[in-house]
Amino acid sequence: MKKPYSKSLLIILFSVVSVTLFFVIDFFQRKNAVYETLDIEFKTNDIEYGSNIKAEDLVSSHIGELSVEEPLNTYQLGHQTLNYMVSKKEERYKMDVKRDFEIIVDVEDTNEPIIEIQEDTVYIYKGNEYDPKNNIVKVYDIVDGDINDYEIETNLNADESGEYEVTIKVRDKNGLTSQKTYGIVVRSKTVSSSEGYGIIYNYLTSNYGYNKAATCGILANIRFESNFVSDIGDYYYGLCQWGGSRKDNLYSFCQNNGLDAASIEGQLAYLDHELSNSYPSVKSYLLNIENSSSGAYNAADYFCHNFEGAASAEGRGDLAVSYFES
Repeated sequence: MKKPYSKSLLIILFSVVSVTLFFVIDFFQRKNAVYETLDIEFKTNDIEYGSNIKAEDLVSSHIGELSVEEPLNTYQLGHQTLNYMVSKKEERYKMDVKRDFEIIVDVEDTNEPIIEIQEDTVYIYKGNEYDPKNNIVKVYDIVDGDINDYEIETNLNADESGEYEVTIKVRDKNGLTSQKTYGIVVRSKTVSSSEGYGIIYNYLTSNYGYNKAATCGILANIRFESNFVSDIGDYYYGLCQWGGSRKDNLYSFCQNNGLDAASIEGQLAYLDHELSNSYPSVKSYLLNIENSSSGAYNAADYFCHNFEGAASAEGRGDLAVSYFES
């Protein structure tokens, strides 16, 4: 015989199950709805070695609260897997909904090591010792800094006049290589006036930025002082006939900078040093002189009185004009 409350119990149980099932389904539907809204969009997966980029910087936009499980290491070349998570609270059930994302990034080093040199062409005199390292300013990687381990190849024979090459080769810690080549011209100690004129003209225009008028003004003064011969004179010495403490400073400057004080190149470097530091108004005047015959005349006259300190500038302006017009 069946108990009278069995049917009622079944109805109650069914109701409980139905309500429970409703809430379970509602729970998962709401959770899934929130889950589907969570999203991340990434900018790129190509990373430059040593760059100041964090894992968060790779995210262009996201929905939900963002967190990153591990940092990006830009000093580690190759593939890296980065894991992200976005989360959001579902309001009805007060639950945290989370969604994971993954991106594989590739860290590459595309920056070759850098070689900096002083001059593209170095001039030395026959028989003088020369170390090719003297023309190297710096060898470095923009991320890892100075590189002291590099190769120098050269066919230089300082005992024979001619043109030679120096090639610097370097490899950074990541295997990237670069090289730079510069020329060395070995000259005889004896340089004729015409050779000296051409060397000085090219140096003043190419290396120090003077226009033709300013250069011709300086050349006219050097012609009067030394006839373009650098290794000449005793108390007064060289292209500009430096004397006293200025002569001593010439030798000190060249010694400190690995230059030959008897050479045209060494003396022109010192000339620019003097103009830049002791006679800046003269240098400014020359750099801004009108590039004309009258400019050449004025440059010669001004250089004579304000740099050479000669008693008379007679003939120098006319000579500068003839150089300019030739």
